[in-house]
Amino acid sequence: MKACSTSTNAADPYRAGTMMGDVLAAINPEVIFLFSTVHYENPQELVEGLYDSIGNDDLVIIGSTGDGFFESEGPRDIGACALALNSEGLVRWRASHALGVGEQPAQTARTALSDALQACGDDKPTCMFMVSDFRADASQIEKVLEFETDIPIVGGFAADDNKMASCTLYANRRALSDAVVVMTASGELHFDISIGNTLNAVGQPGIIDKAEGATIFSIDGTDAMDFIERETGKPVLQSDRGITSLSIIDSDEPDITRLRSIVPDFSVSERFLGLYGGIEQGKTVQVCLAQPETIISEVYSIAEKARKRGVKPVAALIVSCVGRKWLLGHEIEHEIRALAEHFGSALPIAGFPSFGEIGPLKTAKGYSRNLFHNMTYVLLLISE
Repeated sequence: MKACSTSTNAADPYRAGTMMGDVLAAINPEVIFLFSTVHYENPQELVEGLYDSIGNDDLVIIGSTGDGFFESEGPRDIGACALALNSEGLVRWRASHALGVGEQPAQTARTALSDALQACGDDKPTCMFMVSDFRADASQIEKVLEFETDIPIVGGFAADDNKMASCTLYANRRALSDAVVVMTASGELHFDISIGNTLNAVGQPGIIDKAEGATIFSIDGTDAMDFIERETGKPVLQSDRGITSLSIIDSDEPDITRLRSIVPDFSVSERFLGLYGGIEQGKTVQVCLAQPETIISEVYSIAEKARKRGVKPVAALIVSCVGRKWLLGHEIEHEIRALAEHFGSALPIAGFPSFGEIGPLKTAKGYSRNLFHNMTYVLLLISE
């Protein structure tokens, strides 16, 4: 497996695409993971620049916008990055998409997933990568990914520059919105998925009494916001976005940890909680607070454990919650430095700060079902 990553802060999208393509063309890529910021007025030109520079009409491209991006040299706030792979024919890559995720999140995810798998025929994928417009109920998409496929899926929800107004998804030559994009990888793809979502639990658990969509109305017989204040000793402020989360507790699966971040902007009332993804009525939850030292320590631990398992990556993909970036500031660079420390600074890396993350957890029996996360670090290591 050959891999190469590059980035640019060129303001013109077509030039940005050709600049990156000129670098990536050296390995004759089969697939490119493309991540950009929302500042390109015509993102379609970004992919056209890549295709024109590389000169391969069969090239598969998947990606999205984020609140910045990650590349081997570090995190950036403006521009674009790309990670190219060439398996020399050992892996077959295919990308599919479906439109309408805002109005019909579950059906759109189901259609994109079904189309992707049908395109594979008997060539069953070993892994998939998925991106979605963030303006959809992520918990409805999670149900499809969790219960309708056993193939590991890594990905996330596109983001913008913290305005929560727009985003772009990349599917081969198309720049889309209101869509889900799925890429399948069939064949000899060797990969390792790790999830970092350790937050500090505070207070006592509570049971959700009433919820609808991504809004929680009441927990433990009290308004949802009162429950948070009762357990933490303070109300949720605008500055707490991404820092205060709810952990979903499942007594039948204690090893499965899922987080939903509280978003004051999404709250329909000052007494209710708006979340990045819904939680069903009757579920038990506990308030969690993000602490910088815990988050940073965990990414180094993840990289160290992967190295000790014998993983020898040729490339890495990172999908990391924007809340982590808001909390850590410039120290978000540790999510890249941890990989450089354990696998070398030359490791090709790409990724994006997202409005929601997708990936299975490691369990004693292998990978769990595919899950939706908040305030989480998802790492996909690709090996020879």
